[in-house]
Amino acid sequence: MQRRPDEASAKPFLRGRLFAGAAALALLAISAPALAQTAPAQGARQTVEQPGPDGLTSDGLYLEADSITEDREAHVITATGLVQGRYQGRLLRADRVDYQTETGLLSASGNAELINPDGTLQYADTIELDDELRAGVATGFATLLQDNIRIASATAVRRSETVNELNNAIFTPCDICNSEGEPSEPTWSIQAETVVQDQENAVVFYRNAVIRVAGVPVFYSPVFWHPDPTAERQSGFLIPTITTSDGRGFSYEQPYLWVISPHQDLIISPQVNASVNPFLNLDWRRRFYSGQANIRAGYTHERLFGNIDTLPGPGADFENERYGEAESRGYVLGEGEFNINRDWRWGFSVERVSDKSLFDRYDIEDVYEDRGLYLTDYRRLISQAYVVRQTQRSFFSLAVLSFQSLRPIGFGGFGFSTRDARGVVYEDDGTLPLVGPMIEARWEPEDPVLGGRLRFRGSAVALFRQDYVGSPVLSPLYAAAPPPADMSGVDSTRATVEIDWRRSITTSGGLRFEPFLTGRADVYSVSDLPAVGSPSENDALSRFNATLGVDVRYPLIRRFEGGSVTLEPMAQLAVSPDADIDPRIPNEDSQVLELDETSLFQENKFPGYDLYEGGARLSLGVRTTVEMGPTRRGSLFVGRMFRAEDEPDYLRPIAGSPGQLYDPTGISETSSDWVVAATLQPFANASGWARARLDDDLSVRTAEVGFGARFRENDRVSLRYIVDNTDPSPLGSRNYETVQVSGQVFLVGDWGVSFRAMRDLDENLWRRSEVGLLYEDECLRFELLYERDETVFGQTGLRSSEGVFVRLNLATLGGSGY
Repeated sequence: MQRRPDEASAKPFLRGRLFAGAAALALLAISAPALAQTAPAQGARQTVEQPGPDGLTSDGLYLEADSITEDREAHVITATGLVQGRYQGRLLRADRVDYQTETGLLSASGNAELINPDGTLQYADTIELDDELRAGVATGFATLLQDNIRIASATAVRRSETVNELNNAIFTPCDICNSEGEPSEPTWSIQAETVVQDQENAVVFYRNAVIRVAGVPVFYSPVFWHPDPTAERQSGFLIPTITTSDGRGFSYEQPYLWVISPHQDLIISPQVNASVNPFLNLDWRRRFYSGQANIRAGYTHERLFGNIDTLPGPGADFENERYGEAESRGYVLGEGEFNINRDWRWGFSVERVSDKSLFDRYDIEDVYEDRGLYLTDYRRLISQAYVVRQTQRSFFSLAVLSFQSLRPIGFGGFGFSTRDARGVVYEDDGTLPLVGPMIEARWEPEDPVLGGRLRFRGSAVALFRQDYVGSPVLSPLYAAAPPPADMSGVDSTRATVEIDWRRSITTSGGLRFEPFLTGRADVYSVSDLPAVGSPSENDALSRFNATLGVDVRYPLIRRFEGGSVTLEPMAQLAVSPDADIDPRIPNEDSQVLELDETSLFQENKFPGYDLYEGGARLSLGVRTTVEMGPTRRGSLFVGRMFRAEDEPDYLRPIAGSPGQLYDPTGISETSSDWVVAATLQPFANASGWARARLDDDLSVRTAEVGFGARFRENDRVSLRYIVDNTDPSPLGSRNYETVQVSGQVFLVGDWGVSFRAMRDLDENLWRRSEVGLLYEDECLRFELLYERDETVFGQTGLRSSEGVFVRLNLATLGGSGY
């Protein structure tokens, strides 16, 4: 049957089109306007609605049943048997359906089932629907919503378009049947005498609510509420974080989400501690028409505390203590980015903290995240403001940056500060530069030049230091000179222009050539250099370099049954004038060179501008790849570089050995370190990798080996080994050797263990270790964890702490502890 929008004319029409029988089928698709409607004006255009995929227009009704009868006196049409009806994308199934032609009301009984356009389901013993097939009153009601949400109640009443009321109801996002299809208790549920869903305010209210875990009541409240799971977001309490630790004792943090507007919210997270004063965390987000901003902040008024001692030696465990004066302490972590127009945007990041160990003491998470245009490294904060213009073939950025260091570093001396803790020595912020401005630009013409890609680059930077810092920023000549006690830091500015041309040529035999040509000019201004035979120097410097070269690759492949082997020899020949490494130029951006299988074939392997390669050099390598079907493969790369002459300007002083130098780069001699890299995938869901630098006698200078695997559905383990032996200093402050392991393994059903640890092989010490009891199913993840932190702060003390905390994530209600 199909009902017209005009009820007065539709009801007689329905009566006149009734069919009955043991297997009756009625389908009426009416698209012409009703006779009772006002006729359109002469000449007016009439719009005819096109039927949908099911053949019905927006107001069409399809009803199918074993038997359909009509009681003309009662104005009731009754369908019995296997009844099925469709209207406005909704599907109704039941054993019996009664339709009142006068009022348009419809009632269904016997295994009634309503499927909505969004795929959600509603079940009931009996259900009364309005004239648009929406529930009015139901008994024995149950529904399956999105995200596996299940709601059941003795009765359900639709009070209005936006308010639904359930009586004697239960709510759960968990499965209610086991893997064999038998009924089972949900992992967690909320039971209540009355539940009211207010869709307009996007909240669900409970009266006399009981939260059950595995059927066992664990919490009761006369009034309880949470955001409507069908709403995007709503104000309310989030899952709390509960921990115990040496420093703070028992700690409870309760976040509350305040949705200020559709485009703005604030999370207020007070952390209440048993041993120290509370700590307030705030997280504000707002989306503007042109961008968005996110600001986190925290505050407390407290003394310092922690397991800190002036005695050196790993493995020591000291009692927690409070010391110093109580004062205001806090932090701010924020970022924002906004579009000016299609090509231009501007942004900022702000990262500052009052005490260098505050994040550690209060377990503030997600501190060292990527914010803004430029990224910083381990335990350093960066604040910046920038503007960027980017098109398909050009890029321009201008930024100013400042840094704050949270790094513990050692004994003391130049560039050290002991502000935060007894015996703990930190890097001094005054030794870090203020950068302003930093400019980067790039442009490429649209058309090829001489058959290849041409690119122009420009770069400029100004750096200002408050305090003196020697190696590795200053060259050995200036770093060796003892500065006066009041010596200020070295300031420098640089401007660079570059041109880069490259072309790719592949022969019919598969040999690939890539000739390239680069040119670069630098201008420096350096001030406040330490005196070397004369007063403090201020110099203007310039230099030029050009490189002509070619990359050659010749991949050879042999296929066999079930797989293939690929052998790819590769080479790069580059010729430049000898490098002009002036000792007066500070090394600000090229202190670390990662020599690996990718950088080996770069014409300039240094990441920045202050150091660069010159002379004639030849890089050689070969990669072998074996594939055995779609899930098994492995590869091995071996290579090294040769240069015509040694480059002594890459050498740096050895800490603790005055007058002695070493090569941290691995490329200063006529033969570079060996570069080795390998990957292995022995079967699906398991993979390993390795990379290493070896010297001439094949001793390991740096190496990293990792392996990861997934077993069954949710079991996973990973292992990583890292070693760095590049620093020959007797102090050994830069060398390290660690093993990291993490994973989770389910032992019985949904129960398992999780673990994460880092072992310092040099100190024979577990730096961080975490082990926990784990439960996870389709609607809940729970971890009870024990964590121990034995982080050596420099060589003057040990911060040893341990604690127990809970990680909890409930489906539809948010998470905690992540």
